[in-house]
Amino acid sequence: MYKAESKDYIKYIDTNYCGAVYPLSIAEGFQQGDVYADSRSALFWHYSGFAFLYGEYGEDVLDFVYNLLANADRRFILFMDDQSTEEYFRKNKNVTIEKRLFFEYGKDVPPAIPELPDGFQICEINAELLKKLNGNITPYFSWDSAKSFLEKGKGYCIVKGNTAAAWAFSAAVSTKEIDIGIETNSEYRRLGLAEISAKKMIEYCFEHNKRPVWACHQDNTASRKLAEKLGFVQTAECFTVKKNFCP
Repeated sequence: MYKAESKDYIKYIDTNYCGAVYPLSIAEGFQQGDVYADSRSALFWHYSGFAFLYGEYGEDVLDFVYNLLANADRRFILFMDDQSTEEYFRKNKNVTIEKRLFFEYGKDVPPAIPELPDGFQICEINAELLKKLNGNITPYFSWDSAKSFLEKGKGYCIVKGNTAAAWAFSAAVSTKEIDIGIETNSEYRRLGLAEISAKKMIEYCFEHNKRPVWACHQDNTASRKLAEKLGFVQTAECFTVKKNFCP
């Protein structure tokens, strides 16, 4: 496989396979990532570290992907639902194989947005607010720069005074879908703030004729329950493979 122009390999992306919004975000020019390809297959490696392999491929391509994973200087997590691919990686003791769940919004209208608790307000994420978002799931997780996010992404932050309490944002964007990422400041949990900010993002998706989608690790019970409470329905699951001790 060799490095390739993403737009030339958009035809390989299977929209029914482990969620398509991340590879499409690269191919359609919304977000950054690397693409490797040969005459029959393509690997999309998103800035977030999520990677997707499509097409017809044999063990030589899987060897290439494994070497890329093993020697990557940044996060690499391969999404897969092909049994032979899973079996190939299960033979290797230096990787961890887990499961990820995928959800789509199951209603025809956006949810009603409840009032915020006293002292809180919700704002669009701008350059100043972006600097205040500290955590594991922020726009910097999946966008290569503040400029890229502010130009092509969207997000909402619930603030109290000068503190960012909770936020929801477009973790991945394609022409048809937005994957919603959320996080709550540990000091403001159990106030329903994540739910409110996520509902605001769902409303934004409807306003821009894009499907809201959601995904989480199979063991992330809190994320799964919130997705279901918001009206998301699980539509798929797939395996992920990463190098042992990958953050």
